[in-house]
Amino acid sequence: MTKAIRPRARVLLPTAAALAVLVLLVVALVRQVGGGDVTVACDHTGDAPGGQWCRVYREDFSTPVELGSFGGAEARDWYLTPDHPYAESLRSYPDGWGTTTDYSLNFASRTADVVPHARGARGVFRLHGHSEDIDGRVQALGGSFYPVIDPLATDHQQQVAQTYGRYTVRFTTSGGYRPDATGRFDETSEPSYGTAFLLWPANDRWTEGEIDYPEMRWGAPIAGAVHTIGRPEVNAVTFSTSTSTEDDWHTATLEWTPDLLVFRLDGVEVERVTTDVPSTPFRWGFQSGGTLGVPAADLAGYLYVDDISIDAFASRRAARVQVSESAG
Repeated sequence: MTKAIRPRARVLLPTAAALAVLVLLVVALVRQVGGGDVTVACDHTGDAPGGQWCRVYREDFSTPVELGSFGGAEARDWYLTPDHPYAESLRSYPDGWGTTTDYSLNFASRTADVVPHARGARGVFRLHGHSEDIDGRVQALGGSFYPVIDPLATDHQQQVAQTYGRYTVRFTTSGGYRPDATGRFDETSEPSYGTAFLLWPANDRWTEGEIDYPEMRWGAPIAGAVHTIGRPEVNAVTFSTSTSTEDDWHTATLEWTPDLLVFRLDGVEVERVTTDVPSTPFRWGFQSGGTLGVPAADLAGYLYVDDISIDAFASRRAARVQVSESAG
């Protein structure tokens, strides 16, 4: 398992003289930590509009953990227990918190685990959407998680937040809905399970905006939405693809830079947005649970996440790409 990434990238390039040339390619990124600015070095991962991408997080879920392990250190605490393999990598909403619109409950301790293999992939986070008896009442259960991209920040909200960035997730789903006669998802079907990977204001002021991508009912086409800044109850942009969440593994990427949002699916751009682009710190995470109502008690399904990577955005004015060579 990997955590928030700080070290420099080292690439060995062979030469005709059989010499190893050490190439250091890093971005010097200025971040606010504990009320002051510090400069950290992170792997340069590509050019961005007006700047550079700089890798700050990667999680490939290589360490299996059993169902029941994703519990908070305290009942109302986002933090996992200190000895948890993902304690420095993920934050989880506490058990019993309602999901969006309260169609289900966040209950990571009863829904989430990490398995060695699933659907042809190695090392997979798995979330089981289903119903259980909670305090004498049958409840639909889901879960919400946020990657930790800046563990040095003193405030837990800022540990999971940044302004601008690139977010990539490889995922698939199975079940969680009532299929039609052909065994496929029916858009007119009853309430079911779903997931929103989203950017949400770090200060929890919804008026600063919201970006949902990939957003889906499990089994349905992958979609996305950008909410109107100042009137977030109104969608500024919505879009959908023709790709089902469960046909295969899919890789979704959201690129957020000043005045521009670019949405990609399996390497292909599916939407570009230049309105209602946030400019304040947001946290990226994924929330799963009931959609369009409370799912029936006999419905169940899975979200699978194979890999998550997050890049920071460094503008050309602030970023410095450093390259040095030495023979060895």
